[in-house]
Amino acid sequence: MFGGVYFLIYKGPKEVAGATKDGVVEAANSGYDLLKRGGKDIYQALQFEPKVIIGSSTVHGPATKETEVVTASKSFQHTYTYKATWAGSTKLLELKGDFTAKAGFPLDDSFSMVISEDGRTVTLRHKDPDIISCELTKLHVLKDEGGWWNKIQPEERESAQNELLRQARKAALDPDLMETATENLLERLAPLQNQYSFETKSEVIP
Repeated sequence: MFGGVYFLIYKGPKEVAGATKDGVVEAANSGYDLLKRGGKDIYQALQFEPKVIIGSSTVHGPATKETEVVTASKSFQHTYTYKATWAGSTKLLELKGDFTAKAGFPLDDSFSMVISEDGRTVTLRHKDPDIISCELTKLHVLKDEGGWWNKIQPEERESAQNELLRQARKAALDPDLMETATENLLERLAPLQNQYSFETKSEVIP
C-alpha cells in the first residue's frame, strides 16, 4: 500500500448516503453546509483542526499547535547481541528491550480534510502513516561476559544499546500497525456519519 496513492473508505449504515426517500440528494446538504453545521464536532472528533478543502477550494487553514497525531500504538520486545573475539578470547553482550511504538501522521500542509461539494463525502488526505516514537521502557541485560583479554568497554555498551534502539525502531514499522493507524483515524469520525450524513475516506498521497 505504501508509497503510492490509495483510498480506504469507512462506510456507515445505508442512510449515510444522505438521500431522501425518493433517492434525491437534499440540496441543503452541501459541502459548505456540512462544514458550517458539523465543523466544530468534526474538529473535536479528530482532536485537531486540519486544512479544509471543499471541492478544489481551500476554505480553512490548519489551526493546530500539534505537529503530529498518534492514532495507534503497540508494545513489543527486541533483542540485540554484541559479540567480539580477539586472540581466542570472546566477549558477549546480549540486551533485550521492552518498547512502546506509537504510529500516526504528520500534521503539516500535506494533511487536509477534503469535503465533496455535495457534502456526502469527507476524505482525510495524508501521507503514509509512520512511527512517531519508539520508546524503550525497560532494558534487560541478558548476558554481560567479558573475555580474558578483551573486557567489554563502556563505549561498547553504549554502542550496543544504540544499535538495539535502531533495530527496534525498524522492527516497529509493522504493516499491521500502520493499517491500524489509518483505521483508527477514520474511526474518529464514525460517530458523526449518521448525524451529518456523510461517508469517510482516507487518501494516501506520495
